[in-house]
Amino acid sequence: MELQYKITKEDFIAFNLNYFTNNAIVQRSMMVTRVATAAICVLGGTALMYWLKLLSPVSVAVYVALAALCFFGTPWYMKRKVVKNVDRILKNPASKSACGDKTLLLREEDFELKGENEDTVYQYAAVHRIASDESHYYVYVDEFSALIIPFNAFADEAQKRAFYERITAGVEDEAYKQ
Repeated sequence: MELQYKITKEDFIAFNLNYFTNNAIVQRSMMVTRVATAAICVLGGTALMYWLKLLSPVSVAVYVALAALCFFGTPWYMKRKVVKNVDRILKNPASKSACGDKTLLLREEDFELKGENEDTVYQYAAVHRIASDESHYYVYVDEFSALIIPFNAFADEAQKRAFYERITAGVEDEAYKQ
């Protein structure tokens, strides 16, 4: 099977947002950050007002509102930072091969990704897991990097299904197949 497709900046951003949203370690870190920031706002603000002898229900309410803003605004802010950082990375000349025209060849024993300044052969056993969103497959070949395959690379649903079955044949744990 041979797939020819183009990876755009939007595809690369979608991959990073998918990783950001679905990685347990990232989400745990995000929750710790949200809770810590909110606690610092409430406790720090209350302590400051107490120290300045300006502590009142209004000042406490202001710091609780600020804590809520920090708690609920952090995910939005972090997603925005992911998009900006990916955009910055893709502007770097060293990253120019991340986007562009790609050819994925699926053979009996291995599969090969070809593109500008890249020609990499992977064994099917190298596939750790596969994830997907509404318009992509992400074929993880290690913990942090994946091949991005947009659904528009497939001629039809049958080809899409055949690709999925072939690429996940070596993935034993069903939890790693999405």
